[in-house]
Amino acid sequence: MADQSPVPPHILQQRQQYALAMQKQNEQQYARPPGSGGSVGYAANQYGQQQQQQQTPQQQQQYQQYYQQQQLQQQAQQQPGQQGGYAGYGQQQQGQQGQQDPYANYNTNNNNNGYDQQQAYYLQQQAYGGYGQQQQPQPQQEQQQQQQYQQQQQQPPVSGGPVPATVSIQPLAYSRPANGAQQQQQLPGGHIAHGQYQQGQAPVASSGPPPPPPASAAGSEYPVLVAIDFGTTFSGVAYAFKSNGEVNEMTSWPQQANLYGKVPTVSTYHRENDQMHSWGYAAKSAMLTPNGRNLDLLQKFKLFLDQDLAPYLPPLPRTITPPQAISEYLRALHGHAITEIMKNAGGALSNTGQIQYCLTVPAMWTDNAKGVMRQTAIDAGLITAQDPPHRLLLVSEPEAAAMYCERKCEQFNLRHGDRFMICDAGGGTVDLIVFEVDFSSGARILKEVTRGSGASCGSGFLDENFNHLVRHKLGRYDIPAKAWAQIIEEFVFMHKPQFDGDDDSFIPMPSQVAGIVDMDMRLEDGHLCIPAHEMRELVFDPVVNQVLGLIDGQLYQAQQCAAIFLVGGFGSSPYLHKRVQQEFENRVPLIRYPPRPDLAVVRGAVYHGLSFKPIQSRVARRWYGVDTTRPYKEGDPVEKRYMQDGKYRVRDGFSVFVKPGQSIAVDECISKKYVTHKYPEPLSSPLYVYNGENQPEFVDSPGVQKLCDFTIPLPHIPGAAPGTPVIFTLRMYFGRTELRAEAEFQSGEIISTLCQFEPVRKQ
Repeated sequence: MADQSPVPPHILQQRQQYALAMQKQNEQQYARPPGSGGSVGYAANQYGQQQQQQQTPQQQQQYQQYYQQQQLQQQAQQQPGQQGGYAGYGQQQQGQQGQQDPYANYNTNNNNNGYDQQQAYYLQQQAYGGYGQQQQPQPQQEQQQQQQYQQQQQQPPVSGGPVPATVSIQPLAYSRPANGAQQQQQLPGGHIAHGQYQQGQAPVASSGPPPPPPASAAGSEYPVLVAIDFGTTFSGVAYAFKSNGEVNEMTSWPQQANLYGKVPTVSTYHRENDQMHSWGYAAKSAMLTPNGRNLDLLQKFKLFLDQDLAPYLPPLPRTITPPQAISEYLRALHGHAITEIMKNAGGALSNTGQIQYCLTVPAMWTDNAKGVMRQTAIDAGLITAQDPPHRLLLVSEPEAAAMYCERKCEQFNLRHGDRFMICDAGGGTVDLIVFEVDFSSGARILKEVTRGSGASCGSGFLDENFNHLVRHKLGRYDIPAKAWAQIIEEFVFMHKPQFDGDDDSFIPMPSQVAGIVDMDMRLEDGHLCIPAHEMRELVFDPVVNQVLGLIDGQLYQAQQCAAIFLVGGFGSSPYLHKRVQQEFENRVPLIRYPPRPDLAVVRGAVYHGLSFKPIQSRVARRWYGVDTTRPYKEGDPVEKRYMQDGKYRVRDGFSVFVKPGQSIAVDECISKKYVTHKYPEPLSSPLYVYNGENQPEFVDSPGVQKLCDFTIPLPHIPGAAPGTPVIFTLRMYFGRTELRAEAEFQSGEIISTLCQFEPVRKQ
């Protein structure tokens, strides 16, 4: 969940006015019940209004000061005739070491508008994305780079590099009297007992056990690596045999018209029994057949895992749940991919048990959403619940893209200490993180230096805006659904990828519409002319401005940045590149998209799995803590107070493990000691999160949410009776894409687990 940050008041006002106008237009044109909503874009506007209500006057004043400074700076730097300023900028909050900074974790809201599902049903089917199809493979260049990199990897490593530190926080497990004897206490309310060392006693330093193997190194027993980029509008698959490291992407899909490295993330279901009928290109074709009237088309169901957006999305049909839609699509995608890989393997792959998987996820997702993706991968048959966790690596999309761009560092001349931004703009989401190149250990590694940000403002929202524009122009005519679908498809696959903001767009009309002449709408000679300024202002800018705002927020955090890399399907848009260049060329020397930007994520995920210099550290985005007790202080709620050893204490305290903005090494653990009095029951420790600036006092303070439970079975203790106190050290690993916990007991036994999340409800 993104941090709640103030959004410019004038931008919110523009979004609301536009949303209300389009809602009124839709209600009049399609007889929609007032307030019924019904789409992703409109939902985001509702969320934007909600955000405005949560802003404090102080936050708005802070933003206005910052925004005025930015305007003055931009005016001073502007060249004659250059477009200046942009809408959609918000703020971020950089909670580092307790400092209050109102501009760190950026949070934008979509100002795209919803479209009527019933009337635009077939239009909705076609809104796939369409970017990146003009990119041509460069197999010879890629092979040369691969060989060069393998030669570099064979060089002996430089010794004496930094070792990830193990943080030891002052133990809170038990009180220690003056004589040093330990007294374990049973606390009221069923808490795991948290005590404290006597005041003035130094915390115990502990290096802990050896860190687990790097996520990418674990899994050497699997000779084949398969990466899946599960996207909102398109998905891709790439793979490599670890023996040679050569990366191949899937380019052949069922009922595909031409070779392309992505397949639409859509599926169809029978209305009579909610069983999947088809997926990908085949699903697109099925909806245009007579049988299509008996099918429901599902698309953009990945957005249901964006917890900020999910409550506003139109529900999936009948009994179908978001995890079901995702897992069944992944099952079909995976089955086809394995068949194709085995065809090309020449006997080198005999069964799927030899495969390790990398599954990409948006960096903006919550830990809960990542947990759901792991479970859907199990449900889809990629792995089993009994497989070791490292058989499936979850990789954030901007990190995968960073791995891909890092491979191209030679051509971009990035040096030690240089920082570069990844702007991964896809069909549904846009994710951004700034990384730093580090040669201090003798090998080139990457470190996160900002709290990543993102929003649901991908290229699919351009399709919605275009849908509105065309329906406004042609809504008076009786145009068949298939003709509407062809109009949208023409935009998606031909005009959207090439639009640069300068030229008018001439959209060819289907045969059913070609005879219509409407000079007022500039419809003649079988083409609809959309002036460039309309395409900019009504289709592209409402989405592009949000991306610019996200970039600005990352630059504010990073302070200096040598390069911005635009990746993903939307990232290859000429218009997006032009706007980014116009707005930031005076602050960032290099703004580029790498070769084949639409495949940067899926290929980068393979590089990550092959241990090609994985990310070494990450930056926490929010507070993480557990339920604890602490000494009572004046002002604490009386109802939380209780007496222990003649002193007042309070329960439900928020014991911090990680602060927002804190840099954490990938294999760094944060540990605390605890004691449980519930032997032999398993340990069940809730983990709580908070997105605000200042540390919350209690786990039930406003805004604090329970994230998950860590359940760890207790080891067998010979002769121990029920209720025997068991002391253990809880270690939490926050530096990887997924949260992991382990408990070490006095016997030396260590038991690990992943976070267990609540199931996603049906929307």
